[in-house]
Amino acid sequence: MAIDGLTLTHIKRELQEHLTGGWIRKIYQPRSELITINVWNAGNYRLLVSCDDDFRVHLTDVEFKHPENPPPFSMLLRKHLSGGKLSRITQEGADRVLRFIVTKKNENSGGDEEFVEGELVVELFGRYSNLVLVQNGEILGVLEENLRRDPPLKIGETYKLPTGGGKDDPFNLDRDSFSSYFDSGGKVWRELLGNVDGIGPTLAKEIPVRAEVPADIKEPDGEVISHLWEAAEGLFSELKEARKKPLLYQENGNPVEFSPVRLVQYGDKRELRFNSWREALDYYYREKELGYSTDRLDEDLQELLENELDRVHGALDNVKEQLNQADKKERYKEIGDLILANLAELDKGDERAEVEDFHNEGEAATIELDPSLSPEDNAQEYYKKYKKLKRGEKKLTERKKGLQAEKRFLRKKLEELEAADSEEDVVSVERALIEKGYIEEETEDKGEDRSKPKVYWFKGYKVMVGRNARQNDELVREASRDDLWFHVRNYAGAHVIIVTDGRPDAVPEDVIVKAAQLAAYNSKAKRSTKAMVSYTQAKYVNKPKGAKPGLVRISNERTITVNPQEVVS
Repeated sequence: MAIDGLTLTHIKRELQEHLTGGWIRKIYQPRSELITINVWNAGNYRLLVSCDDDFRVHLTDVEFKHPENPPPFSMLLRKHLSGGKLSRITQEGADRVLRFIVTKKNENSGGDEEFVEGELVVELFGRYSNLVLVQNGEILGVLEENLRRDPPLKIGETYKLPTGGGKDDPFNLDRDSFSSYFDSGGKVWRELLGNVDGIGPTLAKEIPVRAEVPADIKEPDGEVISHLWEAAEGLFSELKEARKKPLLYQENGNPVEFSPVRLVQYGDKRELRFNSWREALDYYYREKELGYSTDRLDEDLQELLENELDRVHGALDNVKEQLNQADKKERYKEIGDLILANLAELDKGDERAEVEDFHNEGEAATIELDPSLSPEDNAQEYYKKYKKLKRGEKKLTERKKGLQAEKRFLRKKLEELEAADSEEDVVSVERALIEKGYIEEETEDKGEDRSKPKVYWFKGYKVMVGRNARQNDELVREASRDDLWFHVRNYAGAHVIIVTDGRPDAVPEDVIVKAAQLAAYNSKAKRSTKAMVSYTQAKYVNKPKGAKPGLVRISNERTITVNPQEVVS
C-alpha cells in the first residue's frame, strides 16, 4: 500500500507525539533519495523520509550506513536545521504533504537573540515524491530538482503546493454531493478515489467491499448508493478516531498491505497488529525489501521432505529385515557345532543330515549341506555366516538409530514447513536442509571460464557481471568513471557494470532494467520475484582502505525494483 493522506494523518499524530519540541541533532543521507534525522526529545528518535519507490515518512529503528562524504543536500539540511527545535508538524488537509517547522537561532544576528524558522516539506506523490527546504517561504533546496511538477520547484522562488485538489473532505461529506460522484459512469471505486480527499486505491475499494457492492460496478442505482454512503460514513468515522493501532496483512508470509483500520477486503489474509507505526512500517518495508516469494519454494521443500521420508522408511524396513536375519546368527554357530560333532556320520556329497541337536535338549534337527563341500567346509561356511551377521548386527543397529534420528529430523522440518507463516520460516527450513546436505548449493558451470567476468550484450551495450569478490573488485577498479555500477540491496551478490562509453545518461531504460535483473539474479536474492537494486556511476563507488574483497562504499545512487526471474541470459 502506498501511504495515502488519511493514513499519513495517523502517522503524523505519532510523529507529533514523539518529536514536537525535540532538538535536531544529526542529519544523514544514506542513499540519494533517503534522509534520516535524529531528534532528541527526552529520548532518541530517528525520522526516516524516503522519496524512492517506497515513498514514506515515519519513525524508524533501522540503522543505515552513512556515506563517508555527505551529499550536498544533507549538508544543506545540516546548515539550516541541525541544532534547531522541531516546533510543529503540520499536514495540508488530508493531502500527502507534511511540514516540519524548525526554529533555530540566527547565527548571523550578532549579539541579538534572533530566531528563524525553517521548513522541511515532505511531498509523498509516488514517483514525484520530493523533499523541499524552505525558509521565509523561499525554496533553499530540493532533493530532486528535475521532477515534473506544477508549479515546478525552483531554488530561490516561493514555495507553493502542487496544483490540484478540490476534493471533498472525507469527514464532512454531503449525501447529495456523494451521490453525484457516480453520474459520470466510471467504476465506483475510481469515482470515490477521484472525489474524496485523502484516500488511496485501497481505501477507495474498501467502501464498496463493506457495502457488499462490486468495486467495478458503474452507474449504481439509488439503493446501491445508499449502501455505499453507509459504508463510507462508517469507514471515515473509524478513520477519524485519534489513535488507531496499525494493522498489517500478510499472504503466504509476504506483507501485502497496512492500514489504520481493519480492511474487510483482506479478511482472508493473516492480520498483524502493531503498537506503533514505527514498528509496523519498519516490519512492512523490511519484509518487502527481502522480496521473497516462497510459494514455489514451499512446494519444492514439501516434495523434497516427503520423498526423503519415503526413502528413510524404505531404508528402515530393509534394516529391520537384515536385523531379523541377524537374530539367526547364533543358530548358524550351533549348526556348525552340530556338523563338527557328527563328522563321522557325514560325507562330502550329502545334501542334508539328520542329527541329534544337543543345543535343544537332544531334539532331532535337519541340517542343510552344500554337497560340493566337505563336512568340515560346510561347518566353516556356517561359522562364516555367524561371524558376518555378528559384525553386521552392530552396524545395522547404528544404522537403525541413524535412520530413526533422520526420520525425526525430516518430520520436524515438515511440521515446521506446514506451520510456516512467513518467508523467513520457509527459508529457515531450506537452510537447514542445505546444511544437512539434502539440497546442494547452486554452483557455476564447471565448464565455464571463471577467470573472467560474465559478459552480456544488450542493444549494443556491454554488461559485465563479477563471479566472485576478487572479480567484483577488478570490475570497480577497471571501470571508467562514467560507467554504471549495479548491486542488489541487502544481499551478497555480484557487481554489475554497464560500459557507457562516457554517456551514462544515454543508456536506455530497458538496458538499465536488464543490468539490474542480472545483479539481482546473480545474488542471494535470485529466488525472489521482487528485489531492489542500487545503481550509480562508477566514480561514486569507492573501495575503503583495508576493506575485504567485494566491499565498497557508494553515494549518489538510485534504486530500481526488478524481478530476477525475468532476466534473459
